[in-house]
Amino acid sequence: MKLHSILSSAVFGALLFTVLIPSTDAVTFNVSHINEEDYLLVDEGQVLPMNITIFDGVQSGKFSVRSTDEFIFEVVNSTENELLSSDELPFTFTVHVHGKFVGIKDIELVLTNSSDVTPVTIGMYPVKVLRVPTILDALFTYLILAWLVLSYVTMGAKMQPKIIWSKMKPPWGILIGMLGQFFLMPLWAFALTKIFALDSETALGLTFVGTCPGGWLSNIFSLLLDCDFVLSLTMTFFSTVLALGMMPLNLFIYASAIVSDNSQLQTPFTDLAIQLILLIIPVGIGMGLCYKFIKFRKICEKLLKPFAGVLIVLALGLGIPSQLYIFQSPWQVWVVAALLPVGGVIAGALIAKIACLPKKSVITVALETGAQNSLLAKTMLDLFYPRPESDLVGRVALMISLISLLEGTVATLGYVGIRYVCCPKKEDEDDLVEQDDKNEKKVDAEKGAGAKGDTKKEESSQTKFPDDEPADQTHVNPVFDDNEATTHDL
Repeated sequence: MKLHSILSSAVFGALLFTVLIPSTDAVTFNVSHINEEDYLLVDEGQVLPMNITIFDGVQSGKFSVRSTDEFIFEVVNSTENELLSSDELPFTFTVHVHGKFVGIKDIELVLTNSSDVTPVTIGMYPVKVLRVPTILDALFTYLILAWLVLSYVTMGAKMQPKIIWSKMKPPWGILIGMLGQFFLMPLWAFALTKIFALDSETALGLTFVGTCPGGWLSNIFSLLLDCDFVLSLTMTFFSTVLALGMMPLNLFIYASAIVSDNSQLQTPFTDLAIQLILLIIPVGIGMGLCYKFIKFRKICEKLLKPFAGVLIVLALGLGIPSQLYIFQSPWQVWVVAALLPVGGVIAGALIAKIACLPKKSVITVALETGAQNSLLAKTMLDLFYPRPESDLVGRVALMISLISLLEGTVATLGYVGIRYVCCPKKEDEDDLVEQDDKNEKKVDAEKGAGAKGDTKKEESSQTKFPDDEPADQTHVNPVFDDNEATTHDL
C-alpha cells in the first residue's frame, strides 16, 4: 500500500486521502476519504463516506464491501455496484462506514464475477474506531495521576534508612519480591499471551503490566490486612528503582516479537526511561518532607488508612462508569486479566513459604508479587500510543486494576469480618497477651535501670570525702565546729 495523491473533492468538500492498492488478483483500486492517514478514522456513532475507485485488472463484475467485524463498524446500506465492461474503468463508487465500538478492523472489497457465483475478496483496508471521551474520562485520568503522585510521596515519607536497613537483615523478603516481579511475572504474562493467542494490542498490554514494578495497591492491602506494611513499602521502593533498568529490558525481551509487524505499537524506550526516572521525584519529595518536618510522617501514618479507603471508593466510582468499554472485551481478555495477578500471588506465596518467612511476610510478598502497578502501565500507555491503540492496549491494564481492587476489597472485608465480628474474643486475648508481655518487659527494663541507678548513687556517696572539700566541713562535723567557736569566745 503506497501513498498515491491527495485529491480535492466537491462531494466531501475537503481534502481526500487516496491510496493505490494493488491486490493479489491484479485488480488495482484506491481508497479516498476525509482523513489524512492510510486508514479510515471514525468516531463511535459517526458515519463517514469512503470512495473506492477500480482502475484495472477486471473486465466486469459486481463490487461490494463488507465489515470483517460488524461489532466494531458496519457498512451502511451496502449494495452491489456493477461494472458492465472495462470501458467504464476507472469505476468509482461510494460507501458509508458507521463506527460502533472502539477497535481496529478491516473493510473488505469483494468482487463477484458473472461466471463465478462465489465472491472473491480482492483487497482490504483498515478502519479504526475511536472512543468518544467524556468528562468522567478526564476526571478518572486526573485521579490516576493524583493516586500515583500521592502514593509515591507517601512511600517516600515512610522510607527511612534505618527502616530499609532493618528489612535487609536478612533480605530474603526483598529478594523474593524482586525475583517474582522482574523474572516470574514477565515470563508468566508472555506465557498467557501465547496460551490464549491474544491479539497484538492485548498481548502488549498484558506484557506491559507484567513488567511493571510493584504498586501502591499492594501497600494499601498490606496495611488494611495488617501485614508487614514496612516490608511492602521497602519492596515497592526497591522495585521502583530497579524498574529503571529491568522494565525496558523485559519489554525488549518479551514485547519486541509481539509488535514487530505493527509500527503503531513500537515501544518508545527513551520515553519509558524518562517516565520511570520521574517516578523517583515524588519519592524524594516524600523523604525530604519527612526529614524536614517530623510531624509530616505522623500525619501520613494517621491518614493513611482513611485515605486509602477514599481512593478505593473514588477509583471504583469513577473508573467503572468512565471505562465501560472494557466490559465488552473478549472473554480471553477477562481470563488473562484474572490469571496474571492470581498466578503472581500464588508464586510469591510459595517461594516465600519455601524460604520459611513469617506468615505476615509470606502474605506481604504474595501481594507485592501479584499486584503489579497496572495504573502506572495505563498512564504510560496513554502517553506512548495514539488512540485507539492506547485504549485497546490499556484495557487489559484497567481490567487487572479492577479485578485486583475487587479481590483485595473482598479479602479485606472478609478479614475485618473475621477479625472484629466473628472471632473478636480470641483476637482480643492474643492482643492482651502480647500487651502483657510488652508490659512485663518494660517493667523488667525499668527495674534493671533503677537497680543500676541505686548502685551508682551508693558508689557516689562512698567515694565522696570531706577532706577534699573544706567548705563543706561544717556539715560533716558540727561538734568540732561548736567546740572551736566556744574556744574563741573564751
